[in-house]
Amino acid sequence: MNMQILWIIIAIICSYLIGAIPFGYIIPKLFKGIDIREHGSKNVGSTNVLRVLGAKYGIPTFLLDCFKGALPIIIIRYMLGMPELFLISDTYDISIVFGAAAAIGHIKSIYIGFKGGKAVATGVGAVIAINPIIGLSGIGLFFIVAFSTKYVSIGSVVASFSVAVMMWIGVLIKEIWIPVPNLTISYESQIINLVAISLIVLLIIYMHKKNFIRLMNGTENKIGQKKIQNITK
Repeated sequence: MNMQILWIIIAIICSYLIGAIPFGYIIPKLFKGIDIREHGSKNVGSTNVLRVLGAKYGIPTFLLDCFKGALPIIIIRYMLGMPELFLISDTYDISIVFGAAAAIGHIKSIYIGFKGGKAVATGVGAVIAINPIIGLSGIGLFFIVAFSTKYVSIGSVVASFSVAVMMWIGVLIKEIWIPVPNLTISYESQIINLVAISLIVLLIIYMHKKNFIRLMNGTENKIGQKKIQNITK
């Protein structure tokens, strides 16, 4: 097997394992002694943690989930300085693949029986590693929408969709992405990344299908509406 392909496969596996770290399970278990899979939507993600336990635990979970989406790309691109891991040619960047692997790890975590969250924060973290301005804008938009509407699911979907739109606009007006040292990323490569990001966003929206049904039925829980008794004090 070509060594470049082997290294890429290894990097994808490592990215998945990083993304699979279930902070949405660890934080409630560590600080409140509860299994988040038994509360709220039973989803292992920052959305459910925020809804069940409030901002004190939801925000750190969200930020850690973002971090694990960004970490694989940061390590490969900027710390190891190994462009051969994310290139399929001299100018074609496929680093978003590692962010996607982390997002899949978040959705299907090997550590907790292939259960997980909806990859909103992890996906945004991957975007931050590629374009920090747009990624951070997505986080800000999430909090604004979530806390103004009191619905985390609305904030998640709006932020995810907006990030994809902002990245498409950025490329269409020829905005320069954050450069990789000693590497010229082609315009075509940016389009490849955008297609991958768009697919991730579609997956995130699909993962919220039950939330859409509850919103239409008026049964979607609001932030802090049904915190667990005696453990949120």
